[in-house]
Amino acid sequence: MTTQLVGDVPLIVAAHGSRDPEGVAVCRALVERVRAKLPGSKVTLGFVELAEPSIAEAVAEAVADRKITGEVDAVLVPLMLATGGHVREDIPESIDEGRGEARVCYAAPLLPSPLLLGALKRRVAEALGDWRSKDTACVLVGRGSLVTAANAEHYRLARSLMEEAELGSVYPAFIQVSRPSIPEALSAAKASGAQRIVVAQHFLFPGKLRTWTFDQVGAWAEQHPDVEVRVAEVIGDCDELAQLVVDRYTAELDAEGVADGAPGYMTSLSLVGRDVLVVGGGAVAARRIPRLLASGAKVRVVAPNLGIAVGRLAASGAIAVERRAVRAEDVAGAWYVLAASNDPAVNEMVAAEAERAHTFCVRADNAVAGSAATPATASAGGLTVAVVGDRNPRRSVRVRDELLKVLQG
Repeated sequence: MTTQLVGDVPLIVAAHGSRDPEGVAVCRALVERVRAKLPGSKVTLGFVELAEPSIAEAVAEAVADRKITGEVDAVLVPLMLATGGHVREDIPESIDEGRGEARVCYAAPLLPSPLLLGALKRRVAEALGDWRSKDTACVLVGRGSLVTAANAEHYRLARSLMEEAELGSVYPAFIQVSRPSIPEALSAAKASGAQRIVVAQHFLFPGKLRTWTFDQVGAWAEQHPDVEVRVAEVIGDCDELAQLVVDRYTAELDAEGVADGAPGYMTSLSLVGRDVLVVGGGAVAARRIPRLLASGAKVRVVAPNLGIAVGRLAASGAIAVERRAVRAEDVAGAWYVLAASNDPAVNEMVAAEAERAHTFCVRADNAVAGSAATPATASAGGLTVAVVGDRNPRRSVRVRDELLKVLQG
């Protein structure tokens, strides 16, 4: 993704809105932080409700000066954690209302993301203070939704938070619509023997949900004076959240292939004798590992289960295998990483760790979210042809096959 391209396509940030002036102010501060990360880009902000401007107005402002060409005219990133009613219905309707003839790409909501998990961990650590995390229970409060997938994402986050923050236990709870409620989760933690509980708020900005959380926790704590309870702050205006918005924006531009050719730098890696980490033991790993072995790489697979093909490679001694869930420290020492598990959250964690280690990583489930891409390759006449295009693998394969015909002819 080039700086010129990023600056050329406007970004629309779609937030929920709040009657709480502090919540709206913190949201606007976050958008200013996003603008600072995208110098030269037009960034507009709109709200679903309770604040102005509306999302439709923000979309109209973003595309007002655009010459409509059929390419991407703007990208909208929802400041929404999961796929609820606003993401599925209200925001798409607002896009249609404001875009006119412009083409507006709609990015995915914010979860799952190691950046958000990192921000949440930081808030929990602030609330813990002098408490030992392993001796502390946590109640993770989410909004609650009629959409099952959104609630399921909250449960998955609770598990990730427990493991990443090394908490004694984490109990999911919801402030509205779904159960368990905050008092129910607090009581469950107490029944399990917890004497110290941190309540983590999985909300982006201050508002009524934050107020309700403090009220409900305070009422419960008065009735249970034998348990110490602290409440962590909402995620708020922070660098992790701003970077996630930028990442969602640039991922949409890459996915649409609006750059001239592939956005990456073409090279040929020498992996002879070098450690390569493959996360996952399924079909993708089975396709990629033989090529890695042929290049001389020392392949190390971490996966709870192996498919037949990868299992055969392990039995032959061609690869090293650890049958367990991947851990962040597995990335250490690798020159190249292939994140090919069947869980997008796992792949995202692996890619984030690889980024921190300055190690190139291919994400099999989301090509634009990794730092490298696997080309479509073929060899003939002493030459190897590699094709990387606009993130459309079928198109790359077709082009590769046509080039192979030329070489063979």
